[in-house]
Amino acid sequence: MTSPDFEVRLATEADTAGVLAALSDGYGRPFTESWFEWKHRQSPWGPSRCWIAQDDGGLLGVVFGMPWPLADGDEGLTCWRLVDGATTVRAQRRGVFRAVVKAELSAAAAEAAPGLVIATATPEARDAHVKNGATALAPIHSYYRPVRWAPDEVESGPHVLDGWSAASAGVRTQWSPAALRWRLDARSGLDATVSRLHASTTPHGVVHRTVGGAARTLVVSATWGNQRHIDRLLRALAWQHKAVAVLAPAGPGTRRNRPRVGLARGQSLLCVWDQRAAGHGDIMRTECWALDGLDLEGVI
Repeated sequence: MTSPDFEVRLATEADTAGVLAALSDGYGRPFTESWFEWKHRQSPWGPSRCWIAQDDGGLLGVVFGMPWPLADGDEGLTCWRLVDGATTVRAQRRGVFRAVVKAELSAAAAEAAPGLVIATATPEARDAHVKNGATALAPIHSYYRPVRWAPDEVESGPHVLDGWSAASAGVRTQWSPAALRWRLDARSGLDATVSRLHASTTPHGVVHRTVGGAARTLVVSATWGNQRHIDRLLRALAWQHKAVAVLAPAGPGTRRNRPRVGLARGQSLLCVWDQRAAGHGDIMRTECWALDGLDLEGVI
């Protein structure tokens, strides 16, 4: 794929160092070979496609297409996720970002069973994606709400993931215990813990971390199981970590209702390209999705 003054192609192993340098420059933080191995080579859903744009002066931009299988009710849904896009200073006003995204869209559309391409985005990237044919869904909100302490015995560790149970409705990621272990690998940069109530025999759990100083907040990335158990567990975790509030995605686009008492604290912007032969309009409504923090947090 070519443009008037640059070429877009799939990256090779020889391009890895340049890709990591471009990402480090674009995001202002280091991207390492270890991170690349975890995220783009060892994903349980298969390796990513990496598209680069280059001219005679070198690399101009990069974006990855990452396999990200979804389920819609009982039906599996092929999906590729646009992640880790960056451009260099020399790429400004040359259409580089749009070109590398188009390359991944074309590759996804050429699959034997095309499905969706999705991306979470900044407002600027969202606008660029819309120009590339995406539908921008209504924002998915996170809410900060107070939590009462209630001591209870809690157990934590990766073994809790073995009791994972998926939502039964809504468009959602096809998580499994193995996929969740990959997602929560330390190389992701997400310092999270997985916990459950020790005394309960009913499968349930919470993926969480605690942030803040004097007013600590329990950030919830995912929950599963009986809601009564989850509520008890959150109160026990708040007591254990001396957290005064819980922050989690809720409302349309998630599995949780908006809290009756809570403040909106941030939002996730989801862009969707539906490449199936016959479009399904409902999927372009935020209310049809059932996502959580593990789908929406910035490390992905």
